[in-house]
Amino acid sequence: MGNKGSFIILLVIIAILTMAVVMLVGYIYVLGAKPNEKQTMYENNELIRRPSDEELGIKKLFDEKQFFVLKNENIARQSAIRVGISLRYFKRVKGIKNCEKKINDFESEIRELVGTYFQNVTIDQVKNLDFKIRAKDDLKNQINDLLNSSEKIQNDIIYDVVFDDWFYQ
Repeated sequence: MGNKGSFIILLVIIAILTMAVVMLVGYIYVLGAKPNEKQTMYENNELIRRPSDEELGIKKLFDEKQFFVLKNENIARQSAIRVGISLRYFKRVKGIKNCEKKINDFESEIRELVGTYFQNVTIDQVKNLDFKIRAKDDLKNQINDLLNSSEKIQNDIIYDVVFDDWFYQ
């Protein structure tokens, strides 16, 4: 009689464990991350969607590393920065037929904008570690404003400004 009671208890335990595994698999399947789902991150408590690689294009702004003379109050010593800049842009944006063509059409104005930006920066600002991040955001916003200047709908075309070289002296 004792064997029959132990057998029933063992069957009940196995049934409970099986149900727990089924529930965990269901939870992972329904609510868990799916492999084809877009990566997301939080910035300032706002959900930011990272675009897939297929949605973005890359445009190298200068063929070679570009030198810019920095703003300097001390005339005896000039400071300069060497940067390599790439633009990561959305391939498709609502209201714009061809983003790459639009960027190419405004390429000289974008280069001028970048040059003017660095002419108004001092060596002390460039030495600050946070300045690089601020420069990326400032340039991204200014370039997007330039590209949207003739558009009815304002959309971000430039996703990110990438400094692949950053050397100052």
